[in-house]
Amino acid sequence: MKSTPSIHSILVLCVGNHCRAPIAEGLFRAALAPTIQVSSAGLKALVDCPPAPEAARIMKEHGHDISAHRGRQVTAEMALEADLILVMDASQKEWCTQIAPAVRGRIFLLGQWLSTPPRDIEDPFGQGPEAFRRAYEDIRRSVSAWLPHFHSKQRSA
Repeated sequence: MKSTPSIHSILVLCVGNHCRAPIAEGLFRAALAPTIQVSSAGLKALVDCPPAPEAARIMKEHGHDISAHRGRQVTAEMALEADLILVMDASQKEWCTQIAPAVRGRIFLLGQWLSTPPRDIEDPFGQGPEAFRRAYEDIRRSVSAWLPHFHSKQRSA
């Protein structure tokens, strides 16, 4: 994927919209110009729930406040409105394609640029602080690797 000048909206998906996607959303928002809309949702979302306490803690530790986040269930409309959809693993990519087949070419793994083949971002839900630390680092590195692919004034992630 080369530089993507037409990206105006990014949708980040995970399962519950409770841990990984809110972290990625927060990091993208901090790094990208406000002209790029960033949102997140879940494939089986914990609707209206705040982020996992450990996700909020680790983000706060790194200077990002995601406490206002509330879980949202992904819809076909959300997917169709997004220019780019980033998921945590290949099964989520297929799941999203089933929800909105027309977005197939806009769905990529968040870890797309970390390795060949692209890496999955493991779900830390229900695990301890170390799992959240690993997930945060993988997400941070993934977000940073995506940034050069956008034509936008960027801040560091």
